[in-house]
Amino acid sequence: MASENHEPENELLPVTWPFRAAGTVMIFATVWFCMGWAILGQDNGHTLAGHMTVFWIAIYTTIVLVVAGGIYNFLRERKRRRLLGLQ
Repeated sequence: MASENHEPENELLPVTWPFRAAGTVMIFATVWFCMGWAILGQDNGHTLAGHMTVFWIAIYTTIVLVVAGGIYNFLRERKRRRLLGLQ
């Protein structure tokens, strides 16, 4: 559970929002991909505008969020260790 206490030692704990955002974008990409092929596919004559373009942009966004979150948490951990005198 989220705490309303903003203690200094809690400020440097790993953040999870980039990974949760990446998961949400990945769910969107999966739904968009399936919707483009199954629901609005070429069987019934309809097309989904920018189907694969939007899908790949969502996949790349997911990758960027995961990598950026990992780098950010790595830097926070280094800062936390330095402040605690562990390095």
